[in-house]
Amino acid sequence: MTHSLLHNRFRELSVPMDPVETNTKPILNVLTGIKVLAYDFYGTLFISGVGDIGIDDGSPDAGIFLDVLKQSGIRINNKNAGKLGFTIYNNVVSDLISDLKKDGIEFPEPDIRNVWKDVLLTMQIDGLIEFEQDQDLFELISVEFEARMNPVWPMPDAIKILHHFKSKGMPQGIISNSQFYTPIVLEALTNQSLTELGFNEKLLNWSYHQKLKKPGTRFYQDFIEKLHSFDSAIKPENVLYIGNDMLKDVYPAAKLGMKTALFAGDQRSLKWREDDPRCKNLIPDLVITQLSQLLDCLDQI
Repeated sequence: MTHSLLHNRFRELSVPMDPVETNTKPILNVLTGIKVLAYDFYGTLFISGVGDIGIDDGSPDAGIFLDVLKQSGIRINNKNAGKLGFTIYNNVVSDLISDLKKDGIEFPEPDIRNVWKDVLLTMQIDGLIEFEQDQDLFELISVEFEARMNPVWPMPDAIKILHHFKSKGMPQGIISNSQFYTPIVLEALTNQSLTELGFNEKLLNWSYHQKLKKPGTRFYQDFIEKLHSFDSAIKPENVLYIGNDMLKDVYPAAKLGMKTALFAGDQRSLKWREDDPRCKNLIPDLVITQLSQLLDCLDQI
C-alpha cells in the first residue's frame, strides 16, 4: 500500500490534542559537548493518547475491533467477531513475543503487520470473517487499529525545535519503540518528511526494525553502533537523549553513557518509576516541561 494512502488515513482519523500539565519543576542546565540530539517519539515528540506504544498493552472493546474490521473492507460472518477477535489478537501477540524470547531477545517487538496477518488468518479459519490475503490489508488494518487505540498529535514546539537544530547543523535521531506506521504518522501530521524535519536517516532507531525494544540496553547499543558508523569521533557522552520515561528512556541511555533529558510535559506519558530500583537514585541531566526549553540548555546552539 502506498504511504500516501496511509498518511491520509491518519489525517482523517486524528484530532488535535493538548498535553496535560504535570506540575513538575524544570531542572535546566547548560550542557557542553553535545553533538547529536536523539528523541523518543510517543509521549515526547508526539502526544500519545495512552502515553506510550505497545502492541501488548490494553484491550479494545468489541465495538472498536468490529469497526476496524469493517473499515478495512473485511466481511463479517459472525456478530461476535469483534469480541472474539481481540481475544485472538491478544493470544497472537503473546505467542509471537514468547517465540522471540526463545531466540534470546529479552524485550521483543514483533512487527504489527505479522500480528494482523496471524489474527486475520485465525479468524478466517474460525469462520468469523472472510478476506483476500494481501500485504496492503495488513498495513491498512494496522493503521485503522492504531489510530483508534492510541491517537497521537505533535507536541507543542516539536516542529519548532526540530527545525531550529536542523538550521544549526545539529544531527538529530530517534530511539523509539515503534511500528512501521510510526514514521508515517510523524510525516502525516507534520506535513513534512523526516529529512525536512531535520532527522538523519542514519540515526533512526525504530524498534520494529530490530525486533527488540526498550528498556533493553541492546536496543540503545544498536543506536550507538549506528552513531559510530555515522561519525566515529562522536561518543555516547556527546549525545543528548530526550524521553518521557525514567526506566525506558533515561535509565538505558544513561547506562550507556549518554546525557539525558526527562521530558515532563504531559501527564499521560510522564513516568518517574520511583518504585523501580533502577530508577531510585537516577538523576537525568535535565528535566524539561516544554521542548522549547532545550534551546536554553545547549551551549553555542
